[in-house]
Amino acid sequence: MVATGAPEATAAAVRILENGGNAIDAAVTAALALGVADADASGIGGMTYMVIHLANGRTLAVDGSARTPTTIDIESFTEFKESGRSWGYETIAVPTTLATLEYARQRYGTMDMAALLQPAIDVAERGYAFSQIQLTWAEKYYEKIMKSPAYMRSLAFEDGRTIGKLGDRHCQPDQANTLRRIAVEGVQSFYRGSIADEIEADMIRGGGFVRKSDLAMIRIREIQPLHTTYRDFDIYAFPPPGGGAGVVAALNIFENYPTGFLAEDSVERHHMLIEAFRIAAADAREAGNPQRSYGSNPLSKQHARERTALIVPGKMIPKEMLATSIDPSCETASESTTQVSVADNQGNVVSLTQTLGRSFGSKIATPRLGFSYNSFLEFFNADKPQCPGYLRPNSQTATDMAPTIVFKDGRLVVALGSPGSIKIPPIIAEVISNMVDRGMSVRDAVAAPRVLWGGYNRKRAWVEVVDPITEEDAHALEQMGFEGMTELHYPPPGDTTMPNFGGVNAVAYDEQAGVFYGVGDPRRNGSAMGPRVVPVRE
Repeated sequence: MVATGAPEATAAAVRILENGGNAIDAAVTAALALGVADADASGIGGMTYMVIHLANGRTLAVDGSARTPTTIDIESFTEFKESGRSWGYETIAVPTTLATLEYARQRYGTMDMAALLQPAIDVAERGYAFSQIQLTWAEKYYEKIMKSPAYMRSLAFEDGRTIGKLGDRHCQPDQANTLRRIAVEGVQSFYRGSIADEIEADMIRGGGFVRKSDLAMIRIREIQPLHTTYRDFDIYAFPPPGGGAGVVAALNIFENYPTGFLAEDSVERHHMLIEAFRIAAADAREAGNPQRSYGSNPLSKQHARERTALIVPGKMIPKEMLATSIDPSCETASESTTQVSVADNQGNVVSLTQTLGRSFGSKIATPRLGFSYNSFLEFFNADKPQCPGYLRPNSQTATDMAPTIVFKDGRLVVALGSPGSIKIPPIIAEVISNMVDRGMSVRDAVAAPRVLWGGYNRKRAWVEVVDPITEEDAHALEQMGFEGMTELHYPPPGDTTMPNFGGVNAVAYDEQAGVFYGVGDPRRNGSAMGPRVVPVRE
């Protein structure tokens, strides 16, 4: 089963499964195809995280964190930040998506990269249909894109200026050519060869900091995922510099409440969720901080029990009680993101999340290469050493992306992830609780209205006001002190409110029925599909 952020990418991954590839092969293909069909949210100019469960029982994480350029000019970068501009060559960090996908393929896949690139090449040549979310992001960033170089405008808009209409088909012939070059020359062309030469030349022309030496230095890490238990389920989530610590911390707090309380629809439950997410965000940042402000392990069950005592029904926790040493003004990068979840019939499972940072990333693309670059340097600071994103040469980009896999008794329950920036960990934890505590199917767990929190040490709550959540529920939360609350009513308005509630693309397995289920979140452009014919391996 495959679930991704675009139907073209889902179909591409299914094609790989039908041709005998495993879940890792299919996930790599889906990620590459998303770089074409969901190019405002991801691509080979960005970064990728993966959590992989292998048929032999091993679970691991592949860390594709983007890096800051080694020769970055701090003075020039500071001037850029002070200008107030949030896009351009100066925001581009060293891209790692392609290296991450190649790492996973070489070690755990079964097919060569040329075969996995071909479906993405086909999508780029034949085109993909504009979705509502793509039109929404194009409208939001229209002015910035129109101020970018002409080549970027031609990638985003068919004639370089017109956004287009729902269902219009858009082709990317230049990206098809670049992917074809990679298929022939190998991934090393992007990092050490002719494509790297073109990237460096463009960066020098445009005032960017990335150089061919930065690309050549990229090394992908294999690391241990975070692990916790929730009730009698095993949770594996992506560790820092990703956002899995927030998932673990939130579930640890949930576990201190009876399932009956979490199963009901009440203001008390909604309030508890928001407070748990506030605490979890603070504790997650401490988990990745070697000089944390308190001594206990912020991801331990005991610590969660102590923190749960802060939650008093009807009262918002004062922000000074959240006890985080991280400046709330510190930002992380993953506004526009996409999720891939895949499971095969051999026991391999992949949860993969990738991003460009902002939608359309830096709003910069090298002529004739056909893809846009990330905007991760926007979230770094040259004057805030207390931030995870304090600017140092060759430092990692931190994000809230948190690809996650859930098991029970060694069997897959669900693989999931989501876009949504700081709201990613709350979204994932809430969907897991819906399945575990409320007995929902994966379809209903993803579709259920969400109550989220979206800001470090802020008072902002996000509420989907749709049955069973009422306007009165939202007002009651506001009365507790959650100011500036964002409410989403259906049908949704024509803006970016609905996508801000995430896009959980998930694959689940029902052991009793022996059936896989896939869900593509309609809040964005999710889709799910299973192969029609699965090759039998002897």
